[in-house]
Amino acid sequence: MKQIYHRFLFKNQVSELINLDKKIISETRKWIVLIIRNYEPKDLEEIIRLFKKTIFEINIADYDLAQVEAWSKVDKLSFNDNLLATKSRLVVNQDEIVGFGNIDDRGYIDLFYISADYQRQGVGQQLLKDLEKSSQALMFSVNSSITAKAFFEKMGYQELKQNLVYLRGQEFINYTLLKKAK
Repeated sequence: MKQIYHRFLFKNQVSELINLDKKIISETRKWIVLIIRNYEPKDLEEIIRLFKKTIFEINIADYDLAQVEAWSKVDKLSFNDNLLATKSRLVVNQDEIVGFGNIDDRGYIDLFYISADYQRQGVGQQLLKDLEKSSQALMFSVNSSITAKAFFEKMGYQELKQNLVYLRGQEFINYTLLKKAK
């Protein structure tokens, strides 16, 4: 499989107020180059750590402990097979994987996770755009968590329906969202 890399700049902006005679706002800008690349089986352990960490740090806001514990259980072989059978992309900062997602030939986005430290900074937007561009599908779909629903809506996805799903003895609400390809 041909390895494709995309680079983009990520801006972390910190503002501080300095009191002298006047109030002066100074900004410190830090630019980091992030790379989007294809998944490789050697990435599996780090991706699983990111997957679990994100669920426990971010999704816990919308789901209870029993739900996130059930959600975070992983069958490594099935997880790897899923990533290999789809277009699976990673966002990497130096040697650290900070996000990942995948899309199948029908335009279904199955996995989409961004590290808590990189959320709300454009990383997810870049990854989603990359996944959509890699697909020939006429329509994109995702079964989104409560937590990620607003993100997908911001990216042009529209809610089709609310779902009640069961996983490892736990009941979850998620949403099916659709977006027409451009």
